[in-house]
Amino acid sequence: MPPTDVILTGVVALFGLAFLGAGLYVASIGVSRIQVARGLRAAGPIPLSEVADSSGLVEFEGTARATDEGTLEGPLSGADCLAYTVSARRRDGDGSSGTGGDGGAGSKGISGPDSDGSDGPSGPTSLEDTDGSGESWQLDGRASASTPFAVEDGAARVAVDPTNAVLSLDDWETTQTPWLAAADLEAGAHDRLDAIGLSELERDATAESSNATATVRQYREQRLEPGGDVHVFGGSVVDSGDSTRPVTVAGDDWFEVSVGDRSSVLPERRRSGSMYVVFGGLIAVPGAGLTIAGIVGLVSTLLL
Repeated sequence: MPPTDVILTGVVALFGLAFLGAGLYVASIGVSRIQVARGLRAAGPIPLSEVADSSGLVEFEGTARATDEGTLEGPLSGADCLAYTVSARRRDGDGSSGTGGDGGAGSKGISGPDSDGSDGPSGPTSLEDTDGSGESWQLDGRASASTPFAVEDGAARVAVDPTNAVLSLDDWETTQTPWLAAADLEAGAHDRLDAIGLSELERDATAESSNATATVRQYREQRLEPGGDVHVFGGSVVDSGDSTRPVTVAGDDWFEVSVGDRSSVLPERRRSGSMYVVFGGLIAVPGAGLTIAGIVGLVSTLLL
């Protein structure tokens, strides 16, 4: 019984156990995400009066109100708001937009903060808008911001810290501006766009002067205004409050603030959970095979 054979089969078994353990761990993360998403969706919204006594993730709805933190100024509209997302799109003067596939008008479902939960502008994407005229537009930047606000339902009040929240725009039809060309914006809007890193006036002017097919750029703003209906998904209580201040809800990657009654985060987390399960299985299956092969080889080497 050569010692090298024992060492070799032992190493194979150990590698197999490592792969098997890693695969099962990844799959368990996926299963947990799926269970949380299903549980939160099945539970539905709770009255604001019950939020303080809730444990884990909560879902509630009501009317958005400004707090002592104040409001934001919509970059395009100049309107007072509690959260906004400004999107930019462009196309070349010849009607082309560069790269990417076709998309729906307005590209609804874009969320802000960006997918990593951070505010601020994001760069160009390969997604495109196709407006009613059939012209193709490339999404060319996005910036979001939010401020703490309160949610009321007539009987109770809950404070919301949206710092890490995804701002779902699926149903923000009544509080959005139409797509506006850069040339049609007022001077104040240009200044506000420049402040959030979305102004491209200098580049557009250069393109117009040096290229017959100048780039056409448009902007759209979507916002949550005081007095609007709001739906909060996946937050958790971080401050139980007292007689002088309301309970405060915040969150992480499950946290979503929406003006509609549908969540974009829950389906996304459920899909990501399924991917974790599949990826974990792909790691665990060969790990199980290596483990069995190593154990069988080790037993055979010791006994034969």
